Amino acid sequence: MTKQTEFANRLVGSSAGIKVSRLCALTIAATLAVGAVNSFGQQPPATQSQKALPATEKKAPAPPAEKTVGNYTMHSNFEVGGVISNYDGSSAMWATMVNEGTGMRILNESLEMHTVNPSKTPFFDTLSTSSFGYGGEPNDVSYLKFSKGKLYDFSGGFRRDRNYYDYNLMPNSLLSTATPATPVLVPQPSSLHIFNTVRRNTDLLVTLFPVSRFSFRAGYNLNVHEGPTYSTVHYAGDVQVLEMFQNTGQTYIGGVDVKLAKRTTLSYDQFYGFYKGDSTFQLAPTPFTLSNGTPVSLGVDVLTGPTVTCGTGANKTQNVINGIANPYCSGTIVSSSISPIRTSFPTEQMRFSSHYWDKVSFNGRFLYSGGTYNVNNFNQTFNGLNTRTFIRQEIQTGGMANGRLATNKRANSVADFGMVADLNRHFSISDSFVFRDLRTSGFSIMNTEAWTGKATTSMLTPLSSITPTTTQATNGLFLDQKNIGNTVLGVVTINQAFKFSGGWRFNNRNIVDGNLDEGVADDLTWHQNGLLLGAVVQPSHVFRINVNYDTLNSKSANSQTPSNTYTREAPNVLYHIRARGLVTPAKWINFAVTVNDFQAKNTDPLVNHQEHNQDFSFAAQVIPTETLSFDFNFARDDIFSRTDICYAFIPNVNAPLPAGAVNAGACTATNSPDGDPSYYLGNGYYDAPVTYFAGAVSWAPSKYFNFNGGARFTDTSGAAELLNPLMVPGALQSKVVSPFSDLVIHIAPQWAWHGNWVHHGYDESGGPGPAAREFHGDVVTLGVRYAF
Repeated sequence: MTKQTEFANRLVGSSAGIKVSRLCALTIAATLAVGAVNSFGQQPPATQSQKALPATEKKAPAPPAEKTVGNYTMHSNFEVGGVISNYDGSSAMWATMVNEGTGMRILNESLEMHTVNPSKTPFFDTLSTSSFGYGGEPNDVSYLKFSKGKLYDFSGGFRRDRNYYDYNLMPNSLLSTATPATPVLVPQPSSLHIFNTVRRNTDLLVTLFPVSRFSFRAGYNLNVHEGPTYSTVHYAGDVQVLEMFQNTGQTYIGGVDVKLAKRTTLSYDQFYGFYKGDSTFQLAPTPFTLSNGTPVSLGVDVLTGPTVTCGTGANKTQNVINGIANPYCSGTIVSSSISPIRTSFPTEQMRFSSHYWDKVSFNGRFLYSGGTYNVNNFNQTFNGLNTRTFIRQEIQTGGMANGRLATNKRANSVADFGMVADLNRHFSISDSFVFRDLRTSGFSIMNTEAWTGKATTSMLTPLSSITPTTTQATNGLFLDQKNIGNTVLGVVTINQAFKFSGGWRFNNRNIVDGNLDEGVADDLTWHQNGLLLGAVVQPSHVFRINVNYDTLNSKSANSQTPSNTYTREAPNVLYHIRARGLVTPAKWINFAVTVNDFQAKNTDPLVNHQEHNQDFSFAAQVIPTETLSFDFNFARDDIFSRTDICYAFIPNVNAPLPAGAVNAGACTATNSPDGDPSYYLGNGYYDAPVTYFAGAVSWAPSKYFNFNGGARFTDTSGAAELLNPLMVPGALQSKVVSPFSDLVIHIAPQWAWHGNWVHHGYDESGGPGPAAREFHGDVVTLGVRYAF
């Protein structure tokens, strides 16, 4: 059995079968009185395809009249059907990008209930619920809302998302068996970090007396993210591990609102967040064994063959012969980790807003959060052989009570205040002040028990023949960060056609970090300032344009802060221009144009960072008749960056030194770790121009038919600095094509047939072997809709 098959079996075996969401059960209970149908489903194969929905539906038949049942008027919609999918090409990429399989579906369900006599409906006056995706979709959702006059409001939601990922270029071991003249990438059938995870999110919120002087809120959120994944660990070779991924977050919410005066509200909120990280990993299945039959991994970046050897002296032989690994190689027999994480974040928040005076409004907030973070029962075990250090086995455990590895404390204070004053009909001024204070400290103790052998040690050497040594390492670090900022903005309204704004913003950022044990700290401070300009021009109802321009400059505050930014990639100079124009030459024609230009750089001579994000978008909607409309969208986006970087590279016959590589500038032997001359200067070049097009037509020739069809097209023609000659551009040079159509046939006042077709096509270019990741497929959805 291959590891991919086992991986799939782990998933399907644990999750296939009939599933009913908790909130869906709530929904069903609320809708049984009107004959709602229960929803059930089976496990999807693996990301939601985009269903093409009509952009507009002109001259659709009027919805059926609402029915009255008891003391409620009701309207309901229910659609059931199935999906037929078919594709050719890469199944891994189909599952990663589309993830749509064949099967029955509950496509949509909704219900609305409104009281006709509140005195005779004691439990709720209004109720609405909707759900979709059950029966096999990667994404299924349910919403439920109901309320009773001035007594309460309730809202709840449940969402389930399955995310499958298997893109074999990220990551990739980049192995080659070719000659220097013809470097060829060894095929990697699956990504080393393949995963198939599920996220379930539940939200509940109830508000008591929502329009009274005093109102109360209580809520709960549960977010569970789990599933099997593969990953890699760098020890005795980069070995692949199978991770049982499981993260759970819970948040409890309580609050009260007090209406102090006219248009003035004071609110108090209490949040309690709790996070559990229970992910563990173990060595993934490997095709190799030792001579005694013990499974062993030599790492994902190791080739096999008659010319590949390991060991020294008489023990230097081919690394693998007939599936049996040389025990004197670096190899891993056991790689496991258990590190449960527990984090709690109690948070208090006070808010106020007031528009008591007509020309002045205020709002503000103060928040304090004090959290703890603990890594409990920590244990990481390695068994095998690391030929660099001759370690035969190493076990690392937490050195605190009950095996705890680390404990952290975090305190976060936030204060915001905003004011807007309309001084007269031509001029207004606003001010926004922000304060952020983050303080965190952590302490860890790790015990390491190591069985260290010698040059003659192999993976078959009994551990009983080696005397282990135990060491303990302690570490204490702290980080304090403060941000104080203010933005002042004035707005001048000349008349209805012209409005201009201008302002200034500044932010002071201070970071103090260091070692608790040594009492040494870095005290770094930066000043950030920027200009804000804006204009709105609307000479007539036909034309309107908005323009915004802002800048930001960051500088070190003193000689103790040697650089103008905290990180190398962060820009110290930037400007941002945004413009949007709307043209409506006739009631049935609309045009919109947007331009976005973001430019930034870091002028540090050892960084030389540049980046930009430039976008031009155009949209048009033409509605010549009530039964016909056209939509057109075009966008051109270009994301670019470059930064001087140092990278390590040791040339060999299969991977010669990249063209233009030099040991100079920021990457001289003096600046490199340990004076290593094998570090070279790169530019980190990345440029990803993307062209997007979408067009659709909506046609309703009669009350019986609604048709919508069109296509979406995305073309990425990017490039990047590829430091390894075996790398290929992959998705940086790719095309996605997706034509679609949607048809609704009303066969009776309350019944309709619904058909939807989407074609998915993905192609790569610009490198060897892209066809292995290409696919083309069709998804057809057929349904029957009933509404009353």
